[in-house]
Amino acid sequence: MLNSVDSGRRLMLRAAVYPLVAVAVLALAFLYMGPRHAIGAAASGLAVVLGGWLAARVALGGGVQAAGSAMMRLITAVLLKWVLVIVVLFAGFVWWRLPPLALLAGIAVGLMFQVLALARR
Repeated sequence: MLNSVDSGRRLMLRAAVYPLVAVAVLALAFLYMGPRHAIGAAASGLAVVLGGWLAARVALGGGVQAAGSAMMRLITAVLLKWVLVIVVLFAGFVWWRLPPLALLAGIAVGLMFQVLALARR
């Protein structure tokens, strides 16, 4: 039987792998529209996956602490995730001039599959 640390690690791994595979499939689908579309979907989707992984590390990496400290870790984790996603989205729109549909689709698919991976038992 797995202990809670092993099951937590498996859950974090599943929450990162499922959306990563979904974003890769989405980028391949957007490749038919052109390489810039595929890069846009992959960049924003990878930002969501990396942000989710970073948030999990920050939120769950501190061990057992007081409620206030645990809440601050959770808030910091969520802020880090969304700052990363917004920075990549901004860079994709303004600097790299990537197609908006591809950028937004990458975020949507990444988030959707993160939730599905965490909801699956």
